Amino acid sequence: MPTKNVLPVMKYADVKENIGNGKPLILSFGMSHCYSCLAMSKVFAEVLKVHPEFQIYSIDSQKERLVSRDIYKLKEMPTQLFFNASGEEVFRHTGAYKKAVLDIILKKYGFD
Repeated sequence: MPTKNVLPVMKYADVKENIGNGKPLILSFGMSHCYSCLAMSKVFAEVLKVHPEFQIYSIDSQKERLVSRDIYKLKEMPTQLFFNASGEEVFRHTGAYKKAVLDIILKKYGFD
């Protein structure tokens, strides 16, 4: 499956200091061979085209197994973790969203 127009995969160590930096943040955990993970990554890439100021990061849960499994206790992919401006996890979702649903959730959790 082509991976055109997806979020770039980041290392957790490179983005964890952004959690709680005064802006809401999303960590999107997924795997490169997972259809739903790639679909969700494409939706987030669309959002970032319109709102490049949003903090949305893709994390490879296979390469970052200790983070996804041990720190965040994730069991299924894709999973998105939503953090408020103070760095508290306020919402998590497993599976993929359609963009219209994601837009509502983004607004609810402070992404304006």
